[in-house]
Amino acid sequence: MRTFSMSLLLCAGLLIGACGGSSPSLPASAGSTTPVGTGGGTGTGTGGSEGGGTATSMKGPFAPTGNLTAARANHTATLLPSGKVLITGGDGDSSQPLASAELYDPSTRMFTTTGSMTTARTWGHTATLLANGTVLIAGGSDKRDTYEPLASAELYDPSTGKFTLTGSMTTAQRTDGATSLQDGRVFVAGENYAAIYDPASGTFAPAGAYADATPVLWVTVNLLADGRVLLTGCAAQCMAGATELFDPRSGTFSRTGPMTGYTWGNENTATLLTDGRVLFVGNDENDGSSADAEIYDPAAGTFTSIGKARAPHEFAAAVRLADGTVLITGGQLPGGNGSAGSDLYSPATGTFTSAADNMTTARHSASASLARSNAK
Repeated sequence: MRTFSMSLLLCAGLLIGACGGSSPSLPASAGSTTPVGTGGGTGTGTGGSEGGGTATSMKGPFAPTGNLTAARANHTATLLPSGKVLITGGDGDSSQPLASAELYDPSTRMFTTTGSMTTARTWGHTATLLANGTVLIAGGSDKRDTYEPLASAELYDPSTGKFTLTGSMTTAQRTDGATSLQDGRVFVAGENYAAIYDPASGTFAPAGAYADATPVLWVTVNLLADGRVLLTGCAAQCMAGATELFDPRSGTFSRTGPMTGYTWGNENTATLLTDGRVLFVGNDENDGSSADAEIYDPAAGTFTSIGKARAPHEFAAAVRLADGTVLITGGQLPGGNGSAGSDLYSPATGTFTSAADNMTTARHSASASLARSNAK
């Protein structure tokens, strides 16, 4: 029987939330330019500290903050220009998809309800901040048991607190990730095709054919510093890796990489570093060992293994901090329990160190947002 908790965590201005049991959920709290996480599955497990190197401490980085107004898993969290964080949809404590949404205010460390979406959404809906401050919500499913995908999309307006429908995607499909492009449009990756949303017209258009055969399961979707989009995941029923680049200028996909070893099969995080490279950290499903790590160099088009993190990080959350280091939190342990373990990666030294005090709540499938204390 699945149970839920709504405890939230503030860590140096980063938002991390939790959903109890072995169910996943996303972010729900934020703070003052320090790391805080919200959402995600929790359990009785605690994070490991195995891995090479000697641990260094960052004293007292995690502290509880306010609770979500509703228990939820598989939701999205989006940092707004005001400094508040928008949380949408997900699964409720009865496993039913939610249409509700809420806002986290870092200045008060509290959550309040806002308008509801036009339809319930869970399992794969994306939330992307547009240049005008509104948020595009696309895809997902309104059926928890069958995961039947939605083609619809909607916009959230922070000034009114309301959601309104916008143009739909041409075909309903599982949506794996989305990112804003440098020209203000939004790239949405799905299992069978990618689409681009144009805020000016409020419509979606196909983005071209993937280089790999579909369907593809995209695990990460990242905008690179040069404007291209890096996608990593697996194809052929996840018997082979898939690593591609999308070029918005030519509207074409091309292969890159591949990733090292079996890292492509891991449920990993992908974080853009300040020098333009991308850090990947993740575990093979339920192995419980220290997470594998590698870095993608866009200039060379290659992935390079950098060893292992100190803790297991399957279904983890990661965020780049203000000083350029990367915080990786939580993960799923064998049996479905969450981990409280955290790692810090330093690009300057190329090493992982433990984040000293672990999270106050073990969690997996959470999200993390770097928030501000001057929310309006």
